[in-house]
Amino acid sequence: MNRFLNLLPQKAFAIAVATTLAFQAFSQMAILPQASPAASVTQTVGITEISVDYSRPSVNGRAIWGELVPYGLTNLGWTGEDQAAPWRAGANENTVVTFEHDAMVEGKAIPAGSYGLHLIIEKSGDITVIFSKDYEAWGSYFYDPARDALRVNVKSQEREHLEQLTYSFSDVTKTGAVLSLDWEKKSIPIRIKVDTDAIVLASLKQQMRNAHGFRYQNIMDAANYLLANDLELELALEWSEIAISRPWVGRKLPETYELKAKILDKLGRTSEAAAVRAQISSL
Repeated sequence: MNRFLNLLPQKAFAIAVATTLAFQAFSQMAILPQASPAASVTQTVGITEISVDYSRPSVNGRAIWGELVPYGLTNLGWTGEDQAAPWRAGANENTVVTFEHDAMVEGKAIPAGSYGLHLIIEKSGDITVIFSKDYEAWGSYFYDPARDALRVNVKSQEREHLEQLTYSFSDVTKTGAVLSLDWEKKSIPIRIKVDTDAIVLASLKQQMRNAHGFRYQNIMDAANYLLANDLELELALEWSEIAISRPWVGRKLPETYELKAKILDKLGRTSEAAAVRAQISSL
């Protein structure tokens, strides 16, 4: 590269050097600290990972609701047209919510994937929560309602002052959680549900057809999950038999026989369960 530059005429050399320095200076700007630093929060619900990537503005003594964050829709003046846009639910680029599996938000279905989060804040406390398919946009400047994946309505709540905008998960169970946006003296809760049993069942069926299905311990774990959650007990019985008798995989052990007996008990087939347990003494 240096040899090539030495062969250029002096004027061309100067232009090349200036261009290189300008490009380097422009590139370096990306590492400057941001007034609203990036953050993320992730929560596993059942086996579903839900994450939020966002930027965290501070109050800094400003009036937030109805001022910095206008009520209703506002014209950002970006396209030169009358563009009514919601709030970006954070700062800088899109606030992005990602669902690993299909979920329910406030009782409405949303497919697995990533979404830009936008909010319409009303003075009454009513909030319209918008999940947009355009999750790689910058803020709400390019917001297009035609790209909405889902809209739901929630109510804001009052809270103690919180200086930095924060997303968090609470009330986490096997099948749900509450995602909250908290800032200044307002909290915006969004209820999320996932059908964990259906997700796990689909995953187990797939795993029993791949390398995991070649270990009797894995097969027992899968059958035990179905038994504990009262799911597809006939399939659980089939898997318990595989854990006992499948070539190269099954093991005639007290625990594999006892699992089969427990499933038969759950199915109401108690005499068959007793016959299976009777075989344990001869192992």
